[in-house]
Amino acid sequence: MAILFGDTSGSLRGKSHGGDQTLLGTDPTNTLYGDAGLDLLDRAIGGSDTLTTQGSGNLYGDAGRNISDHAIGGDDTLSIAFVSPINVNMYGDAGGNLSDHAAGGNDTFLISGLLLAHQPIVMYGDAGADMLGHAQAGNDTFDFNTHDGNLVSYGDAGGNMSGHAAGGDDTFTARGPQNFYTVYGDAGGNMSDHAIGGNDVFTESSIQGPATFYGDAGADMSGHAHGGNDTFQAGIENESSTFYGDAGGSMSDHAVGGDDTFMGSNDIGQGGATCLAYGDALTMSDNAQGGDDTLMGDHTNFFSPFFGPNTLVGDANTMSGNTRGGNDVLVGGDDAIPPPAGTYDNTLVGDAQTMSDNTRGGNDTLISGTGNDDMCGDAQVMLGLAKGGDDSFTFNFNNAHDRIEDFGQGISGVGPNWGTDHIDVSAVGITDFSQLNISAFDPTTHESTITFSPGNDVVVHSEEALRPQDFLFAPQDFLLA
Repeated sequence: MAILFGDTSGSLRGKSHGGDQTLLGTDPTNTLYGDAGLDLLDRAIGGSDTLTTQGSGNLYGDAGRNISDHAIGGDDTLSIAFVSPINVNMYGDAGGNLSDHAAGGNDTFLISGLLLAHQPIVMYGDAGADMLGHAQAGNDTFDFNTHDGNLVSYGDAGGNMSGHAAGGDDTFTARGPQNFYTVYGDAGGNMSDHAIGGNDVFTESSIQGPATFYGDAGADMSGHAHGGNDTFQAGIENESSTFYGDAGGSMSDHAVGGDDTFMGSNDIGQGGATCLAYGDALTMSDNAQGGDDTLMGDHTNFFSPFFGPNTLVGDANTMSGNTRGGNDVLVGGDDAIPPPAGTYDNTLVGDAQTMSDNTRGGNDTLISGTGNDDMCGDAQVMLGLAKGGDDSFTFNFNNAHDRIEDFGQGISGVGPNWGTDHIDVSAVGITDFSQLNISAFDPTTHESTITFSPGNDVVVHSEEALRPQDFLFAPQDFLLA
């Protein structure tokens, strides 16, 4: 077992400055410290080090323990250079905490050309434990190009972020076949107080690799925590994608979600890709507020009986208390050959699957794809004094067999308060209500069917029969343009 120190086995303190070291561990197990085996304190500055292991072990870009006071981590590069089943933990700055006014460096993690046989590799952009006080994370880069990897990445902290801690703008790039990815944009645990998440980007071009992405916190967001504006781009034939724009658990108190973007996979081969995306969190309570998110479902360019379902939820599974939903855009995935009517490729829910108490939905836009879409502008279940937003349902040619579950017409006393919604048919070229083919309204089921063309229609559950003011039409000169 090799143990290498770039500068000292103890601590760097005062105004010490670590050198720019290159450390290579060639043993089966290696522990490498870019600067200090213990802590960075006071105003110490870590060097810009390069750490490479050819076996299992731990890599610490700057300190094996903590970075505190006004210490600053260096811009380090951590990598693996061995084709073998291995177990490696990589820490961009500190193995422990980042606290006070400490700042992490802009670190780079490189994992390339490895056949990993699903052995775990865990990467921490800044701190293996917590970020607290006024700690500032670096803008880190994670570059994966492996086969059969089990990769877990924490953009900033493996534990919690509290106080005024701020996450960095981290970039995750994934390539190679059959990898398992779990990515935490900022913290693996909770974000609380006034912690702020960074604007993180995950881009995957790998094949058949399931990925789970937490935009900011793997657990909960509370206090006045604020999520970053995060982006997830799934790969080709992704087996599954699970996305939480801000928190994998709850958002409570006055937490605010970021404006996040989810883009599902492009399925061109075997089929079966599925995605589950929440724009903000699993649950929202108290006075939490969702961000303005954009969620796009998986696409398939061929017929497959194994086409996986897309479930896109604008804010959370449940919203309670005085929560407010964001103004979200949900786009249904495309299916080359949709299933029969009544079976759905996509479930689009503008705010939450359940809204209760005094929650308020956002003004959401739900856009039909070429698959069958089950669309709900507000919530599948509305309880208490919950109120929906003013939503828009948008259709184009080849929309297949869709359904709108909760079309609100602003009529008080008729069912739940769904707001005042609109059906946008401008892209289909319909300029006037008289051009619509609408079946008779059934007063028992509150349903009618709009048929755009053979095989393309939408069943609308509304408060009363559809009226001209319920639609957004193309301009009169549309067909002349």
